[in-house]
Amino acid sequence: MPGVSKDEIHVSLDGNVVTLRAEVKQEDRQGSDEKLLRSERYYGAVSRSFQLPMDIDQAQAKAKYDNGVLTLTLPKKLTNGSQRLTIE
Repeated sequence: MPGVSKDEIHVSLDGNVVTLRAEVKQEDRQGSDEKLLRSERYYGAVSRSFQLPMDIDQAQAKAKYDNGVLTLTLPKKLTNGSQRLTIE
């Protein structure tokens, strides 16, 4: 996510669904002396959701942002396999 600051990135986890959202703000000005020749602004939001095959252990999940690269560590939630039901 180059060009996006760390504070403008939002990562949310819901079971096995990961959602990434970011607000992109870009401003470009070119001028000569005190006269402005050109000014461009771009504001927008981007979002991406994807579903993983297993639930995520939210307590162990981590996110790291360094030099425009977002790294997510999303460990699988461990299940006990089979569960025994009590017969009433």
